[in-house]
Amino acid sequence: MSLFPLAEAEELAGLILVDKPAGPTSHDVVDRLRRLSGAEKIGHGGTLDPMASGLLPLLVGEATKMSGFLLADDKSYEFDLTLGATTDSDDSTGTVVATFPVPEDLSFERIRKETEGFVGERLQEPPMYSAVKQKGVPLYKLARKGVTVAREPRKILIHSLEILAVAAPVISCRVHCSKGTYIRVLAREIGEALSTGAHLSRLRRLSVGAFSIAEAVPLETMEKMWTAQDLSRALLGPDRIFSALPGVRLLGGAASRPLKGSLLPAAAIFRREGLFHATDTIRIMGQDGKIRALAQALLDEERIGDFPLGVPFAKVSLVF
Repeated sequence: MSLFPLAEAEELAGLILVDKPAGPTSHDVVDRLRRLSGAEKIGHGGTLDPMASGLLPLLVGEATKMSGFLLADDKSYEFDLTLGATTDSDDSTGTVVATFPVPEDLSFERIRKETEGFVGERLQEPPMYSAVKQKGVPLYKLARKGVTVAREPRKILIHSLEILAVAAPVISCRVHCSKGTYIRVLAREIGEALSTGAHLSRLRRLSVGAFSIAEAVPLETMEKMWTAQDLSRALLGPDRIFSALPGVRLLGGAASRPLKGSLLPAAAIFRREGLFHATDTIRIMGQDGKIRALAQALLDEERIGDFPLGVPFAKVSLVF
């Protein structure tokens, strides 16, 4: 039974930030919120493994069209890795496949120095227990059958990796990284750098793009205490969701009804806000600052003035 009347739920649209507990899958959380709200269309903006807790952005109603933009955002996590053993899944939910002695000289300073090399752009091979597909089949389905296949390494970016605490055999860390980074693999790789084995034993997501766990509501609170009004008030609209993107304000009528796929001429620009480059996603706003659409920039912000004002500077990709 829905906690919220269906008539109200059908009108809901926006982003809600959930603090997911360890245990349920991301799809479980989606299903639970769908039952609570009665809303038919709910999707997540970046999955979390069952063992992980933390920030899970959920898109409700027409806002599900925005999921591709959230999936591309950087993320940050706190995690624990346990030294001395590797598992088939690279985390504590898997089966131990090998054990190793833990070096006795693992000081905080040595660990910090050994992990400095992980910061920056690098290649990472997806784990077998992942949703990455091989000839249309998710790798985790092959892994459950005991099949291992070669995986193409993917480019990732580690913005920062901080060692928070060392209480051997457990090391606690915080990482800020690009999309597509597997923290389970990072934990195993840190173990290898320290001349031992390791697996991920705790994971909590702290942020997705501009959104922080501090803004999220625990799932238990939603299930036990929320009303329809609480849900409605917690929903974030596109002005908040994309507030960190650079963009432009357009002159009056030019911003009133942008169409998906339409080209926007530089002559329509009222004001530019923030720097952007060709291919970047930017906000298209009215003179009042309210977002009207997202678009792909066709020119660098600083080059727009070098062209006749009739030249298009962006192509609309999503209309609100």
